[in-house]
Amino acid sequence: MVLINKAINEVTVKLVYYGPGLCGKTTNLEKIYGNPKLENKGKMISMSTETDRTLFFDFMPMELGTIAGQKVRVQLYTVPGQVFYDATRKLVLRGADGVVFVADSQNSMRGSNIESLENLKTNLRLNRLDPKKVAIVLQYNKRDLPNVDSVEDMNEYLNPDKVPFVEAVARDGVGVTATLRAAVAKILDNVKNNVDTTLYEAPELSAPDMSAKSGVAQHSAGTPKLSMRTEAPAPAPAAPPPPMATSPFESAFHATAVEDEPEEDPFGAVAVVAEPEEDEAHSPFSNAVAEIHDVSAERDEMMALLESAQKVVESLEVALQAARKHEQDIMERMSR
Repeated sequence: MVLINKAINEVTVKLVYYGPGLCGKTTNLEKIYGNPKLENKGKMISMSTETDRTLFFDFMPMELGTIAGQKVRVQLYTVPGQVFYDATRKLVLRGADGVVFVADSQNSMRGSNIESLENLKTNLRLNRLDPKKVAIVLQYNKRDLPNVDSVEDMNEYLNPDKVPFVEAVARDGVGVTATLRAAVAKILDNVKNNVDTTLYEAPELSAPDMSAKSGVAQHSAGTPKLSMRTEAPAPAPAAPPPPMATSPFESAFHATAVEDEPEEDPFGAVAVVAEPEEDEAHSPFSNAVAEIHDVSAERDEMMALLESAQKVVESLEVALQAARKHEQDIMERMSR
């Protein structure tokens, strides 16, 4: 859900990288974050466990200009690919305006790709988001490896709706910015055309069940990862944290492949821009949107959202404490 902050004249859109375990989601975000031409970015937040990492950062690409006088801020998230805790993926998808589905091109990963894509559609519906209206872009990653499926085969089993797709080798940075451009362009196209992605027939949202655990499929268990942080591990808490049942860490484009290209300004080719003086009839933030997001008229709703956010933050802090303790235990075992 696009967020409009009138106090600072800013629009925030949320883009989530989704896909099976070890498909390259984290690599995409790291390549984007490390691009020297990407300025105005916030700090990357990494929440690590022994199996995967959830990353987040936001940035404001000045090249996008403004929409109806509002500056555009983009939030990027990854979700854990391993299926240890489905609640984490549901939570991260809340309010998403767009999704990059990163598929592993190896033919041995076909089952994992299909399972993860169906899981994405299910979790979008559980968040009352219409999978047919949310901006979705496919990235066919690891094209440099042997035994990969052809693009035609991948389109046949993953892309019946003919959404935009990009071939990529994320490890080398190939196709990473092209994917980001395509996804942000689709999101902004939805914004400008006032596309309502809400799935109204879905049940009303409830608080995420952080104790819900889904099964671990053999093909998605992945290889355990250690945190990439180089600083000394945090000291263990005086008292152990309470036991956790689960970890919370866990338009212009057509449906044709984008040619590989060297890394460049991620938004050099994306045009946006309804300027403030543009006719109100063409403004994506006129009338209905302004009413919906009027903070003064929706104070009760905002307070409810704040309370929900505070609960999530509290659970994340507890989990982070547990993760640090676990990291320290691993480091101690490795040093023996």
